[in-house]
Amino acid sequence: MQQENVGLKLLEAKLIPPDALQKAQQQIKSAGGSITQALVKLGAITEDSLTKFLAELYSVPAIDLTNFTPDHAVTKLIPGDVANKFQIVPISRSGRRLTVAMANPSNIFAIDDIKFITGFEVQPVVAPDAAIKKAIDKAYDSVASFENVMKGMEDEIEVIEEQEDDTPDVTLLGEAELTVSDLTTILRQSQPRISRHLRLLVEAGLVERFREGSWAFFRLGEREDAAKLARELIARLDPGDATLARDRERL
Repeated sequence: MQQENVGLKLLEAKLIPPDALQKAQQQIKSAGGSITQALVKLGAITEDSLTKFLAELYSVPAIDLTNFTPDHAVTKLIPGDVANKFQIVPISRSGRRLTVAMANPSNIFAIDDIKFITGFEVQPVVAPDAAIKKAIDKAYDSVASFENVMKGMEDEIEVIEEQEDDTPDVTLLGEAELTVSDLTTILRQSQPRISRHLRLLVEAGLVERFREGSWAFFRLGEREDAAKLARELIARLDPGDATLARDRERL
């Protein structure tokens, strides 16, 4: 359904003032965007009311993307250019079913393309196009950042294999929950160096930071895709390495 038709449907349902569409069209001419975006900006309708209306209009569940947290493994199922083309964002996967948020769930061509690209059945949910755009930016910027950190981590793993004591021993975090102070003592490295590498690991999702009282602890991430990758990286290290054995003795 075209955005203009959504605007007319809102008018027919008496959810927006009679002059709202004309004002929204004027705003689009000067600032761009869509009818629904303009209506929300003008205060003609709230985003929450718009979301509920779209769910009824398209007969699909609504989704609130305000606190949307991208799942890297799911996001990578759909290329960024496809997500932008159809204004869709992958939300979650359960078995062979992929849930995607769409501004226009009636776009059967988009749904068919996603089925073809991913090989999954597609379950659409609806959200306003402004929320979809923000979620797309968040999801695909996050994936790019994740991949950059992963590349850096792989480079560091190679250095571990070549140089002794060059980076924090990630394997220790798979065996115990440790503080920066613990790692500094065990690895005999500086606090800034330990903190920098932990920051990279946390940003990549490989390590989690949590608090107990006034202490900040670190452990391997529990999210499925991150945990799997962390184990794969650890598996690349030589279990018989003298440095690893020494660090475990200090643990």
